[in-house]
Amino acid sequence: MWREGREALQSLAPSLLLLALLTHPAHADCRTVSVTANGLPVTGIEDMALDAARNQAVLSAYDRRAGTMGGLYLLNLRSLDAPAVAAIPLATGLRPAGIDLRVEPDGARSLLAISRQEDGSATVERYRLDGATLTHQDTTAGPLLCRANDVAFLNGERFLFTSSHGGCGWGAVIQDNVLGGRHGFVGLVENDHARVLVDGIGFANGLLPDPSHDRLTVAATREEALLVYPLSDPQAPPRRIAVPGGPDNLTMAPDGRLLVALHPSPVRLALHRYGWPGGAAAPTRVAAVGPAGTEILLDEDGRRFSAATVALSWNGRLIVGSVTAPGLLVCGEVASGATGSSAPAGPPATR
Repeated sequence: MWREGREALQSLAPSLLLLALLTHPAHADCRTVSVTANGLPVTGIEDMALDAARNQAVLSAYDRRAGTMGGLYLLNLRSLDAPAVAAIPLATGLRPAGIDLRVEPDGARSLLAISRQEDGSATVERYRLDGATLTHQDTTAGPLLCRANDVAFLNGERFLFTSSHGGCGWGAVIQDNVLGGRHGFVGLVENDHARVLVDGIGFANGLLPDPSHDRLTVAATREEALLVYPLSDPQAPPRRIAVPGGPDNLTMAPDGRLLVALHPSPVRLALHRYGWPGGAAAPTRVAAVGPAGTEILLDEDGRRFSAATVALSWNGRLIVGSVTAPGLLVCGEVASGATGSSAPAGPPATR
């Protein structure tokens, strides 16, 4: 009898932990910061790539609801004490999505950016960043990239990308978004050739390879889970980490935990994303996931800053971007607990 009761409690543990997290939201000292470029507001900073050594970040932004073109921008993070900051345009006239920055052995910076096209296709653009000058180097195109969402370097030549759906047309969207299919995948590009590395993911979103721990973490938005694969054997069954919301972009905090932007309500996100009735705001939630479990760092109803899609930890601050909101949300040390430890990180805890 005791054993049966213990097993029942163990089966309830994930639900009880999520309930505890949701009923004890984090309250942080946060403020919105207006970001401009060439005097114009920058809206929809969906993804950011941190260059901590240079105290700067590359921003990927475009205003989806307005339908205007966006671009890639360079932001001096030390300017974030001001209520309004100016970013440097690196590349404009784009519809960028996920980005990744790599420091090359010679100290140069390489940048990957997903660029969505008017015809529904997408490409991955590779750049070299020298100071505030971005030089285009290469374009990767192909049918597997049409639903590309995020991108990450593996080394100087190879990179990974996620595809939210398994195909390019509306049929693929209906199959997953309406009928509940799981056809998202992670792709690998090497020698300018793209192939599927692992599939069967419910809306594959952010990804973060960590060769030092032989792991690849993928955000499965519709599954409300992080999927952790052995990087050396991605065909192996993944470990699943339940998270309190649909995970979006992933970044690494200084203490080794993963920072995850979460969408607590897919319905409210959809209403807000497309400007439909009832979509004036969508909740913003950010969590840190590590060996000890999941800690919610920021939990807001979205009236101040809606639909967070990415969070960075820098210099004791949590810097948050959104798919729809103008500018950034910057939070103090209360929210950036992920910076409080320099202990080596182990694998994220599986719940």
